[in-house]
Amino acid sequence: MAAKSGRLIGQSLLVAVFAVVMSTACQSPGVSDVPELAAPPADSLLTQADAPPLSALPIAARPPSQLQAVKRMLIASAERHGVNPYLVMGIAWWESGWDQRQVSSTGAIGIMQVEPATAQSAGPLLLHRVANIHDPADNIELGTAVLREDLDMFQNDLAKALIAYYAGPAAVTGWKDQSADAQRYVWGIFRLAQAFSNGTGPA
Repeated sequence: MAAKSGRLIGQSLLVAVFAVVMSTACQSPGVSDVPELAAPPADSLLTQADAPPLSALPIAARPPSQLQAVKRMLIASAERHGVNPYLVMGIAWWESGWDQRQVSSTGAIGIMQVEPATAQSAGPLLLHRVANIHDPADNIELGTAVLREDLDMFQNDLAKALIAYYAGPAAVTGWKDQSADAQRYVWGIFRLAQAFSNGTGPA
């Protein structure tokens, strides 16, 4: 996730043409009042079929109990911030495989891959306190708060919010102008959220 600088609103993306309703019948334990996820634009250079399969995503070897503990933290944080828990789970899995030890080439840290510069500015702004992104709970809390801010900024447009999370709000332009990597990020996380919602997620 890039540093949150210049929170600029880009051009309008294409309107999503269908919505996915997260059924309460397939919710994970503790998940309630799940907001809908609108699909990313369909008429793009990259379609859902082009996104990497879930089996291609790296899975770190960790005890199931550790993964379940992270999942509970993700769900709790999502519910505190009014964000779809499956979306938060999907972002966290794509970003790090729910592994707090992960550090990106740009210095993003932990489960939600939060940049130190983002923590310095967004922690006091969004959480009203300094966030320790080396702590898994704080990392998740701040990452989820940033996602909530991106969703609010772009009127719950999933594609725009995810691109903002991926590269900062200034990167939000027309969908067709986005790189294949950005489009793959959006579709990949959308597919992960779907998988977590129907019980076929990787963890």
